[in-house]
Amino acid sequence: MKTGIVIFMMLLSFTLLAQSNAKKEMKEEKVKIEIWSDVVCPFCFLGKKKVEQAISKLNAKDKVEVIWRSFQLDPDFSQKESLPSIQYLSERKRYPIEQIESMCIQLGTQGKSYGIDFDFDKSLTFNTLDVHRLIHWAQSFGLSSELKEAFMVAHFSEGLDLSKEANLYTVIKKVGLNLDDAKDILQSDTYSKSVEEDINKSKSLGIRGVPFFLINGKTTISGAQADQTFENVIAAALKDLKPEPVTTSKGVCVPNEDCK
Repeated sequence: MKTGIVIFMMLLSFTLLAQSNAKKEMKEEKVKIEIWSDVVCPFCFLGKKKVEQAISKLNAKDKVEVIWRSFQLDPDFSQKESLPSIQYLSERKRYPIEQIESMCIQLGTQGKSYGIDFDFDKSLTFNTLDVHRLIHWAQSFGLSSELKEAFMVAHFSEGLDLSKEANLYTVIKKVGLNLDDAKDILQSDTYSKSVEEDINKSKSLGIRGVPFFLINGKTTISGAQADQTFENVIAAALKDLKPEPVTTSKGVCVPNEDCK
C-alpha cells in the first residue's frame, strides 16, 4: 500500500513539474519578426525605426525576437568601391535629378520624426555583402540590431565610406565587438552562405523589394508602412491573433526600379 502511495506521489510530482515547465515554455515564447533589408535603403532605416517604436509602445521588448535577413539592392556593384549616392541614383538607376531632390527632401522630413538625420549629399553607395556578413556575425552576440543601426547611421548621416575595411572597423568598435574576429571574417568568406540563404529565401517568398517583414512565419508587412500598421500586426501576434497580411507595397525600394 505504501509503495502504491509513493509511486502515486512520484507520478503526481512529475506531472506537476511537466505542467510547470510547459507553462514556463509558453511564457518564454516570443513573437518572431524576420526583416529583409539593405543598409543602403532609406526606407529600410525608416522601417527599422517603425518596428522598434511599435515594440516599445506595446512594451513587448522581452516578448519579441527580431532577426535581420540579408537583401542586396545592387549585388553587382563593385566590391571595395563607392559612389556618391546622388550620383549613383542618377547614373546607375537613371533617376531624374528633380526626382532625386524631391525624394531626398521627403525622406529627410520623414527621418527627423524617427531621429534619423538623412544626409544624402554625404552618403556613399557601396556593395553591402561584407556588411551583411558582419551583421550575421553580430547576431551570435545579440548585437545585430545595434550593428545594423550603426552601419545605417554611418552611411546615411556620417557619410562614412563603408567600402573601406578601416571604416567598417570604426563602426564595429563603436558597437563593442571584437576587431580581430571581425578582421578574420572579412578576410574569409565566413557568413557568405548565410547571406546567400537569406536572399534565396526572399526569392522563395516572392520578396521583390525591402523592407519586408515576416511575423511568426505567416503575417507580412511590405514596405515602411504607417506606424499603426506595425502596432496592429505585432499586437495581434502577441495575442496569437491572425490578421490579414498587409501586402500594399508602399515605402519600398526595388532592385533596378524606382523607390515608391
